Amino acid sequence: MRFIKPNFNNSILNVSTTIAEFLGCRDLETVKRVKILKRYLSKQYKNVVFINLDGFGLFPLKSNLTKKQFLYKNIKKKITSVFPSTTTNATTVLRCANYPSRNVMFGWSLYFKELERVVAVFTGKDEYSGESVDMTKIENIIEIFPYTDKTNTDYNINIVSPPYITLKKGDNYHYKSNNQMFQQLDEICKKDGKQFIYCYNEEPDNTMHKHGVNSSKAKEIINYLNEKIENFVKNNDNTLVIITPDHGQTDIDGYIEMYKDKALLNTLKVPLYLEPRAIAFQVKEDQEQNFLIEMKKYRKDIKLYKTSTLINKNYFGLKTEKLSYLGDYIGVVKNYNKIVLVDKNNERYKGHHTGLTNREMFLPLIIIGNKK
Repeated sequence: MRFIKPNFNNSILNVSTTIAEFLGCRDLETVKRVKILKRYLSKQYKNVVFINLDGFGLFPLKSNLTKKQFLYKNIKKKITSVFPSTTTNATTVLRCANYPSRNVMFGWSLYFKELERVVAVFTGKDEYSGESVDMTKIENIIEIFPYTDKTNTDYNINIVSPPYITLKKGDNYHYKSNNQMFQQLDEICKKDGKQFIYCYNEEPDNTMHKHGVNSSKAKEIINYLNEKIENFVKNNDNTLVIITPDHGQTDIDGYIEMYKDKALLNTLKVPLYLEPRAIAFQVKEDQEQNFLIEMKKYRKDIKLYKTSTLINKNYFGLKTEKLSYLGDYIGVVKNYNKIVLVDKNNERYKGHHTGLTNREMFLPLIIIGNKK
């Protein structure tokens, strides 16, 4: 299977830096801006609404919408996600407009030598025991600086999101249902003055994890979002809507139970971590050859890379010391339909992402300008 490398000339990073530049932010990454997006932004809309629909890659979109439906027919460009193609990593890129290597948000879980634990970075809990972790000990390592906190613009800054995401600068709107989210978007756009909104929605990612990309439940939520966004655009004149996901998803029906492989685990310094379709390995210094021998049993399912090889090939952006948290090797699942289980309690998802296949990496950039 051909893997899709993050294209930092045509990715979610280029989208976020284009928007950050529009909002007057400085000291941005020296990457290409998205020309078609710049043209739309130059038209001086009263409202600019940037919506991140989690997991809504090209594969889920094309699997559940027809070419005549609103979101499909307003795709302006095909772009790539980042790697690992997962929410922690990619939403940080979308919110902060910087390379993955600037932060330590590469995956759901990371091993921190400072804590001697594998930590789920979003929840602040030990990934294996579920115990809460004192995250203050690594707060100088995990640094997230959203560009919305650094704007220099006449647009009022707003965020519409679940309660766990907040802005330091601007107005926070937290919703408890999708209907409430669209009500809040309408409310902000009707306010006096120029409004910029960053909006994050956990769907359709949540539904696809539980039921799969090609499930009836996924089709239902994706068609709901398509209809609600179409109505929102029609009801808000002088409004620019920009939509892109953080990553895509693929259907899962195979589970690699790596947590049972004692021979492999005995070659490692720390427990398995990172993501179900992109596994990080830290290998004992005297066990590298044994590790490579043990990994051969997975070669039909997993492509093994030295982490340094991926770094040198620019999979993560600029070289920084934070890349050391990715370990010695990264195993990327080759198949569309499998994930790795690193613990017996791991959920057997019906849909997932984090790898390098086209279903996970290729995303739509949707732009709709409503200006009469």
